[in-house]
Amino acid sequence: SFYIIFFVLAGAHLKLGLLTKLGLIGIIYMVCRTVGLMGGAWLGAILGKEPPVIRKYLGLGILSQAGVAVGLAYLVIRELAPFGEQGQNMGSLIISVVAATTVVFEIIGPITTKFAISKAGEIGKLHRK
Repeated sequence: SFYIIFFVLAGAHLKLGLLTKLGLIGIIYMVCRTVGLMGGAWLGAILGKEPPVIRKYLGLGILSQAGVAVGLAYLVIRELAPFGEQGQNMGSLIISVVAATTVVFEIIGPITTKFAISKAGEIGKLHRK
């Protein structure tokens, strides 16, 4: 139900003329977000003195993005609205990028999470004790 509401609201803000710019910006956003999440998870695991296998795969387990990114995107739209047409266009571009990449990350996120949990040896660990 959350996703239905999100995509209806995102569609209401979507400007089709901005879709041509979405490709490169979307790719840059996805790469930067992935590098940031994986780098932050790796650094956090080092600081937390986690085993190497956890350091290596923790970032893959946190790629899904729905909740916080969507909320922040709507906050940005609201904050940019007073800046006139330019602000509204920028807000529309941001919500379009977030909507498109949410679809991608919500597809690959569960797959990479399962992969990470499996590689870390955590699947079935509770039953092995």
